[in-house]
Amino acid sequence: MSAPIHVRNILDLSSEEKQRFLESFDHVFSDIDGVVWNARTIIEGSGDGFAELRKAGKEITFITNNSVRTEEACLEKLRNNNIEIDANHLMHPAKSTVEYLKNINFQGLIYIIASDAFKSVLKKEGFQLKDGPNVILDESFSQLMQYVMDREPIKAVIIDFDFNLSLCKMMKAVHYARQSDCLLIGGATDIALPISKDMTIMGAGVFVKAFEQAAKREMLVFGKPSVALANILLKRYNIAQRERVLMIGDMLEQDIRFGKTCGFQTLLVLSGGCSKSELRGETDRNAIPDYYANSMKDFVDFMKELNK
Repeated sequence: MSAPIHVRNILDLSSEEKQRFLESFDHVFSDIDGVVWNARTIIEGSGDGFAELRKAGKEITFITNNSVRTEEACLEKLRNNNIEIDANHLMHPAKSTVEYLKNINFQGLIYIIASDAFKSVLKKEGFQLKDGPNVILDESFSQLMQYVMDREPIKAVIIDFDFNLSLCKMMKAVHYARQSDCLLIGGATDIALPISKDMTIMGAGVFVKAFEQAAKREMLVFGKPSVALANILLKRYNIAQRERVLMIGDMLEQDIRFGKTCGFQTLLVLSGGCSKSELRGETDRNAIPDYYANSMKDFVDFMKELNK
């Protein structure tokens, strides 16, 4: 096992190092949950931290794996925390999935396991969806098979976070995946979702992995840390120099690995799903950030010290 790698807090950098760091990136990609807010509360000073980066001339785009919250609700909640961005600077799996489907000129019926918010994004863009069955079944295999087996001309299966996921829906998705020309798309890959600094719950990524194992096929995933998502973002934001992007997040697996995959600089904040002890114990170089901060509020002190 490799020895742990020492990661420096941005506030521990010298004045010269702070200046070099600030001048080394133009665009900020940031997660939201665990960075701006947790499930129950706004993270103190997060809006002020992003305001400092904006004052320094940085372009800010939020990249979240959460498609359950509507885009309108997310933008309003960000504005309430004094973070003003437009829809063009907010990306989530439903939106990146639509962008990909449009890029390949996808035509056909989609079987989807996802939230209503996710489905509405695809419906708005004119895609045809089939979902369900949303029923309570008797414990009968014959009844189960009546719901699972059909000959619908499904051309794509999409799986994201579904509050009413069932074994029947997963079986139906695997049934459609047997067709070799059926496109398989995954959204959120999170195995664990932080509710607070002390609590996490199981995420939809568990079911993406289960589906791949049952179908014996890999999905094209549009949630962090997917390469497919990286390709969408690089093209969308016309990024020529990957190293001049800073990826900020609270999770080593989703956010930091994503930044490393893309060739971005990376910053972990300890305000969400990762503790300092977990950071110190991480030995996978592809999941270790270049820097860390206690929260986005550290950028307020960072800029004060830099401007002395």
